[in-house]
Amino acid sequence: MDKPQIRYMDIHPFEKQGEQFFIITDPEGIMEESLVITGDVAFIISMMDGKHTLRDIQVEYMRAFGQLIYMEDLEKIVDKLDKNLLLYNEKYKTYLKTLKEEYEKTKIRPPYLAGKSYSANRMDLIMYFNSVFKSDGRPDFANDIVGIMAPHIDYSRGMEVYKNVYRYLRLVKKPLVVILGVSHRPTDKIISISLKDFETPLDICKNSQTLKEIIKDTILNEYIDEWPHRSEHSIELQLPLLQFAMEEEFEILPILTGSMHEYIEGVKPIPDKEIDDIVEAINDALKDYGRPYIILSGVDLAHIGKQFGDRYPLDALSLSQSKIKDQEILNAISQVDAERFFNIVKEERDKRRICGLTAIYLQLRLLKGSRCDIKAYQQWYDGASSVSFAGAVFYT
Repeated sequence: MDKPQIRYMDIHPFEKQGEQFFIITDPEGIMEESLVITGDVAFIISMMDGKHTLRDIQVEYMRAFGQLIYMEDLEKIVDKLDKNLLLYNEKYKTYLKTLKEEYEKTKIRPPYLAGKSYSANRMDLIMYFNSVFKSDGRPDFANDIVGIMAPHIDYSRGMEVYKNVYRYLRLVKKPLVVILGVSHRPTDKIISISLKDFETPLDICKNSQTLKEIIKDTILNEYIDEWPHRSEHSIELQLPLLQFAMEEEFEILPILTGSMHEYIEGVKPIPDKEIDDIVEAINDALKDYGRPYIILSGVDLAHIGKQFGDRYPLDALSLSQSKIKDQEILNAISQVDAERFFNIVKEERDKRRICGLTAIYLQLRLLKGSRCDIKAYQQWYDGASSVSFAGAVFYT
């Protein structure tokens, strides 16, 4: 504890009554409640890298703020972080190991966000979806739908876009939905496949038993990793909508995607053998599965502004410029051009943090040869930060 090390977490600034605060949330889902801290505490936490002693931090605090912080106050901060399992130490490692072992034993992934981001009550959720979709007639579409691109932002902000693509799933009578989501925490590999069933307040989405056995006999077996799915929302938010919209029974194959940072930075090239092998293995597995399927992605686009670490003001001009770049991206998606899509993001070094980069890239690779219509686009903005997202339908 003399050289405390903070573990991976999310920290975002916000203002209240003219003062700046920071909110700490845990993408692992181990710390259930978020923590609110002041700027000076954020500075102290930033020094907790496992190399600085508390005495070192005390000295740096004096230099930064011009006043002394007592050792007992530093120890209280460390103790608070430790109690919330935010320090990378033996206590955290032991607790994490136990959680992972318990989660591996379960056959069903329980809903993580029910009661938080959407209702945990079955009838309330059905009534909500009924109210959202009540004005939409059955879409008139003559083509065979093979894929959907949807947001993964919360329903309250993204439902208008969700609605504009999920209504097309009423036309889909295919027994398998391959869902590409985004892992919002670091993962060891570029994809993490789950073979668990997923529960929602509406029912249980079953993972295909047939596909499970096929996957275990391919290189995809190396990418089976259940833990990243435990608290991730990008796939979970698709499931109640799928259950409401699909008129036939279906199975799922949940796949979370990791970062393409090394490809953006040019450390690894595109095309890349590992990604090529993954795409080929998924295509081969689906061919061996032998039944109709669709590829669905739960993705957002740009994340810009104060909440995401940008220091420039997010005014009408910067929002307009970001929208123009989004339209370039959407144009590449509409042409089902994975290479062009990736290169557009790479050219700007992903400075707008395209959250769905890997998932969209894989979806475009897997749906090569199909056609695509962009059905909706939205740029959410709260005065300081912005998230953009879109909906698309892929068809033959």
